[in-house]
Amino acid sequence: MATERRALVVHYAPGHPAETVDELTALLNDDWRLVSTAAMGGTGGATAPAQFACLVVVERDPKKTVGGFSAS
Repeated sequence: MATERRALVVHYAPGHPAETVDELTALLNDDWRLVSTAAMGGTGGATAPAQFACLVVVERDPKKTVGGFSAS
């Protein structure tokens, strides 16, 4: 089977929901690995809190199952 790949934009801003950061953390905890990252810029400074966005590509080998159970 082919390797599974996903791309997601991870956005971080203090005080705002961090769903994409949580999604990336969940993927990494579920055997996904980073393939590449690319900064998409950031904003902030003296008058606004720092925030940034990043394009992240992750991949993993398909999970194997035996009799309906996952095999590691």
